[in-house]
Amino acid sequence: MGNQIREYAILEYYKVLGMLAERTASELAAELAHSLTPSADEIAIRKTRAETDDAVSVCLRKGTPPFSNLPDLRKPLAYAEKGGGLSMRQLLAVAGALNAARRVRAFLASDMPAGAGSVRGLANALAALPELEQRITSAVLSDTELADGASPALRRIRRAIEAQNDKIRSSLARFVTGKAFDGVLMDKVVTMRNGRFVVPVKQEQAARFPGIVHDRSKGGATVFVEPQIVVDMNNKLRELELEEGAEAERILAELSAAAGASALLIRENQDLLTRLDFFFAKANLALDMKAAPAEISTDGVIDIEQGRNPLIAGDKVVPVSVRFGGDERILIITGPNTGGKTVTLKTVGLFALMAQAGLHLPAARASLPVVPNVFADIGDEQSIEQSLSTFSSHMKNIAPIIGAADADSLALLDELGAGTDPTEGAALAISILEALRARGCLVMATTHYTELKKYAIQAKGVENASMEFDLATLSPTYRLNMGNPGRSNAFEIASRLGLDSAVVARARELLDAETIAFDDVMAQIELDRKEAEERLEGARRADEEARAREASGAEMLELIAQDREIVIGKAREEAERIIADAACEADAVREELKALIRDVRARGVADGVSDGKDGGAACGAAGKGSVPADAGDVLRRADQSRKRLKARQADSKRTGAAGPAQGAAARQNKTAPLCPGDIVALPGSAATGEVLTAPDDRGRVVVRSGSVKLTLAAHELEKRAEASEKKPGQGKGRYAKIVLSKMDQISPSIDLHGKNLDEAEMLVEKYLDDAVLARMHEVVINHGRGTGVLRSGIRRMLKGHKHVAKFRNGDFDEGGDGVTIVTLANR
Repeated sequence: MGNQIREYAILEYYKVLGMLAERTASELAAELAHSLTPSADEIAIRKTRAETDDAVSVCLRKGTPPFSNLPDLRKPLAYAEKGGGLSMRQLLAVAGALNAARRVRAFLASDMPAGAGSVRGLANALAALPELEQRITSAVLSDTELADGASPALRRIRRAIEAQNDKIRSSLARFVTGKAFDGVLMDKVVTMRNGRFVVPVKQEQAARFPGIVHDRSKGGATVFVEPQIVVDMNNKLRELELEEGAEAERILAELSAAAGASALLIRENQDLLTRLDFFFAKANLALDMKAAPAEISTDGVIDIEQGRNPLIAGDKVVPVSVRFGGDERILIITGPNTGGKTVTLKTVGLFALMAQAGLHLPAARASLPVVPNVFADIGDEQSIEQSLSTFSSHMKNIAPIIGAADADSLALLDELGAGTDPTEGAALAISILEALRARGCLVMATTHYTELKKYAIQAKGVENASMEFDLATLSPTYRLNMGNPGRSNAFEIASRLGLDSAVVARARELLDAETIAFDDVMAQIELDRKEAEERLEGARRADEEARAREASGAEMLELIAQDREIVIGKAREEAERIIADAACEADAVREELKALIRDVRARGVADGVSDGKDGGAACGAAGKGSVPADAGDVLRRADQSRKRLKARQADSKRTGAAGPAQGAAARQNKTAPLCPGDIVALPGSAATGEVLTAPDDRGRVVVRSGSVKLTLAAHELEKRAEASEKKPGQGKGRYAKIVLSKMDQISPSIDLHGKNLDEAEMLVEKYLDDAVLARMHEVVINHGRGTGVLRSGIRRMLKGHKHVAKFRNGDFDEGGDGVTIVTLANR
């Protein structure tokens, strides 16, 4: 976009780059962040924005990859390629780069979101060199120490050195504890001077002590002498030490040669890791700002909805909505001092630069054209040294803008025409705007001049806007009102601040009639606008309340329908039970009656036979008469009751089979195929859940209810109508939905038992990302005690980690040194 360093500084673009660099893990990626410049090429802009989009999608899916702060290896690798030897520190840096490439590649190898092509491509290009990494890490323990196992020869030499040391110490211990040199030695100890074992001898007795003097105390009272009996042993020790140094140099040279042979791949890995680190820094900046990608406008219109200046922290920022361009090429903003005019100019200019650099914008929605040139004359840049007044400074800046501006330029002019006679300044300002309009330039200008407000009303392609001011509190609201010119409100402010009303009235009289009329019209327009806004806001609230009541009513109807189904079902079951009990009881009564009649008849027949023929007739008549006259009728009525009970039972079953409309719909829903996203009722419960997967080959689906996931048979689930309704959180942005999801799912602790260090670091990195996203303050990492390797490795990782404010050992009741308590640094 040409040399626009001055504009970058005025619009504070470099501060945004500083925020971006803070989110990188390596110095090389930070250098990339600081050198990021906006592009005028639409293809390049789309490419860099896609990089940010892809990294954001990965962050939302699985967090930030485990990058580390890698030093620049370009010079050491070039030296190794030429046969030079690398230091242990440099070799460890090479191993660290190989380890980072392996871990990042593994992190990005699975569970990737759809798309994410730029991230996926770089991750797949990372080369893993596990053999070289293992050779270096097994041989080099620190910046100054090689492992004994770096080579068999080194192990043998070090064992010989250890044995020789023990031999010398034993000899000297016997020597100094003997009585031969009582009164000669200053103290019966063995020490080292210049790599040789010595004993302290009194200065006046040195001539009596055979040996080689190596040092003298500061006071001169003691000399340190190597006894003659250990000179040969010390010489042997020195030879072993030289042999050890030579073997160490050979090992380092061998490892350096291996690094040099793979220098090309290691350099490529470093470049790939740097770019990935940079991509994810852009993503984390976007997430921290709650930003969204900006669209490229093809009609030349700047359209920003609820844009927030990224350099104004927290709740202090007031979102601004701006729309101009296309046929309306000039926007004139008026309003009181400190009312937010300059911040609005800077926000629009900064958004243009950020969008063309591929960064996301902190706005609800934004669409901007590609502008190769962004010009800015903002602020009072008067210079005492150059003898430039405010007016002269502005003119010095505006002159080259007019010369360079064209239809692909955006000019931001603050306090246009200020610093000189108001009449001449207003005329000059209008002339400058006409010159820029003739060149097709997009212009945003701020002013206090009434003449420019009138110009915007009359001129084609020019639009008014104003910063809102609250007269009740005498303070600006920082909201931009499109289409309305603002008033200075000087008289109202002066009156409220206690200026004599007569003075204010006289000031009004001194204004010409046209100015007064214009101000009155503007005041009425402002009142009408506020009234319209209040009515619109009231209508919006009423609409929201109506929608909420409608949703609540629909939910209540659904609950009533569900309760009705339950009540009807229970009532039907109870009725069926009562009918069944009555039927059983009727059957029992009928059987008892049958048994009674059979018994009575049997007794009557027996009596007739025993009394003879005549008596038999009488007795027989009497016997028949002894049977209850209505027994047969009772039996018939019992049969009729039994039949009625069976009929009622059948009717009840038919009614249950038909069911109410809700039951039929429920069964239809129960047999309908299930898809991911459907809301279903859980069997045997009033709870509902969301279907996450399609049915597998065994007819099972995964359902999430709250924070619990269940695998259930699809035929047991009943689809609910809520699937088509708005789900909780649907109206929220993508960032809010991932934060709610993380809050619902994340545990306050992570268990690393059974994991090796590499696996544990990857799990902790992902866990910390999720915990910060879920706004957790403190988490617990349970690594156990064991050998301490896992605990040490995890704590090394936590030092300087961007998400970690501090960490400590667990207290006794928290798990002691088997856990690490981490306090998170939530931004």
